[in-house]
Amino acid sequence: MTTKVRNLSVILAVFAVPWGVATVRLSGRATRPHQGKNISAGLETDAAYRDGIFLGELDARQGRSPKPSVGRWNTEKDRASFKVGYEKGYREALKSKNSQPGR
Repeated sequence: MTTKVRNLSVILAVFAVPWGVATVRLSGRATRPHQGKNISAGLETDAAYRDGIFLGELDARQGRSPKPSVGRWNTEKDRASFKVGYEKGYREALKSKNSQPGR
């Protein structure tokens, strides 16, 4: 019985060690979140900014000239956020439209 237990322990160790190494390596990759965009968290949750992105993309896709309607927002902070979002959305939509093959 001792030999059987020892063989079982060796077999388990042979399978457990690579599994553990793989787990540690994969968890090391996931510790830092990837920052693909250079946007502050405040802007991502700002309604005026997000509205500006949406309307900017919409205008660019429909071929309209860039005219952000900042009057929709009451405060100067919201108007500035909307304008920044609009310009970003418009610019990115034009970029993606121009980069599509066959255009």
